[in-house]
Amino acid sequence: MDAKIEEALQDDTIQKIMHKAAGSFRNQLSEDEIYTCKINALWKAFLNYEPSKGAKFTTYLYSGVRIECI
Repeated sequence: MDAKIEEALQDDTIQKIMHKAAGSFRNQLSEDEIYTCKINALWKAFLNYEPSKGAKFTTYLYSGVRIECI
């Protein structure tokens, strides 16, 4: 799992999705808290994402980051 997370953190598309999802929380959370939200959401996305449900991974991740930040 750690290798998948490390690889995803190097992916520009994944980074942009997470940055955009957390953008509206910049005034409410510190950078460390936002980073924690992103990592938690990424980890949960890898554990729980099921392509058979019809959503793209990036959409699932975007929602996960927003939920973690809330």
